[in-house]
Amino acid sequence: MPGADWQVQAQYQHLRDATPAELGWEYLRRNRCYRDEQRAWSELAPDDPRQAAFARRWGPRFRRRS
Repeated sequence: MPGADWQVQAQYQHLRDATPAELGWEYLRRNRCYRDEQRAWSELAPDDPRQAAFARRWGPRFRRRS
């Protein structure tokens, strides 16, 4: 991300106790392809089939802990 220095440990303290979903989001939001597609997707109508394709491609899924 612009302006973020991945080498400065203090900038990542909030992730120390992150859930798997929060870690997944941290990774996903830094992906340039995801951000580009999300911008385009946000302009689609709610019933546009491309929304389902977007969700299949980018929708993080986490297994439940047993």
